[in-house]
Parts: sequence; C-alpha cells; structure tokens
Amino acid sequence: MHSELYNPDSIKAGFDLNEVLITISNKKTNDTYLSRSYPDSDFNNNGKMELYRTPVYKVYIENTHSRIEWKALRFMPYWNDPKYPNKSYSTRGWVNAGLSSAITRKVVTHYNPYYSTSNRYSHYRGAIQIRDSFLIHAGPETVKTYGWAAAGCVEIIGDFNQFKEDIKKLSNSSKQTSDEALKELVNSQKLLVSIEAATPPNFKKHLYKEVKVKNGH
Repeated sequence: MHSELYNPDSIKAGFDLNEVLITISNKKTNDTYLSRSYPDSDFNNNGKMELYRTPVYKVYIENTHSRIEWKALRFMPYWNDPKYPNKSYSTRGWVNAGLSSAITRKVVTHYNPYYSTSNRYSHYRGAIQIRDSFLIHAGPETVKTYGWAAAGCVEIIGDFNQFKEDIKKLSNSSKQTSDEALKELVNSQKLLVSIEAATPPNFKKHLYKEVKVKNGH
C-alpha cells in the first residue's frame, strides 16, 4: 500500500542519523473505505453495525533526498451514546473524529513499541504519538478490510511493519530493528510529524449501509 521515490544518496556512510518527517497530507486517494463508529458501532440500537464512506489520505515519509508514500485513515466517525456511555472515553455523543488543524514539523516525543489497536485486532504493534492520545498506528491491511474504527488516531493502511521499516531506512539508523530505530529517532529529536489542514467529512451524511455484526467486527 505504498509507493517510493528513493535516492541511494540519502544513505550516508558512517551511519549518520537522518531526520525523518511524517506528513499526514490533505490529499485524498481515489479509494473509499467503509468504517464503523467507535466505541459504539450501533447508532440506532437496532442490533446492526452502520458502515460509513470514509476518505483515504496520502501519508508521506521523507528525508532530505527521498520520499515514500503510504495511505491512511485520518478522519473516522465517533459515537459514544450519552445514555449508555463507554466510560473509557470522556467524549459523549457524535464526533467527526480526527485532527483537522495544521501541525508543522512537530518533534515526536514518544514512541510505544508495544501498543496494540483497541478497536480491532491487528498483529502489528507500535504507535507514534502526534499529541496527547492522538497516535499513528496500524490500520486495516487493505481498503477492502471494512469495519475498522478510530477515536481520532491516524491508521496506516497496509503492512505497518513495513511502514516502520521505511522510517528506519530513511533514517539511516544502524539499529537492528525498526522499533529500536524509532526510539533512537525520538531520543535524538529527529522524528517529526506534520499535518496538513483538512475539513473532516460529515459522516452522518456518508452512511453506506447497516450490516449484521460478524466475529472480528
């Protein structure tokens, strides 16, 4: 789920650590993903899960010389029924969730290599903190793997291990694993994140259909 513009000159002798920038762009792909609301996936309490048409955005990983492109979900429907709230989440009601304001070259201060997704099972681990509880982490493996959800995080579509490996490669880190390389980048203040301003969709107007709940959804 990624494409690459790669320049071998970005790898320097002596393992000099490159600065790596992750940009969550406002450029949409031609894909449409079918997501569900979270933490409550049944808005009208009829025993079925609603699916919403959700735009897919381009994400760029880059150093001075090279750029690698990925796809991600940056806005998702959020529903926490005020009458029967999930108390793990403080926000009540309906929200078109996701970071919409611009963030420019913010230094990443935390990487959690053990993070596991809570809305849907994934064998991928790890999360890059943007700010507060807003993270970059694994998402669906393909745009056809419907039913993922989020409370405002950016979910990378595809092989999240490869996403981390791409960061490691662009960083020129000498560490053995991508998790070690990400921690090295964070400790060196050389991992940065930018978000391009974008308007979240009105998900209530993008209802696709209701489906019976299946195992794993």
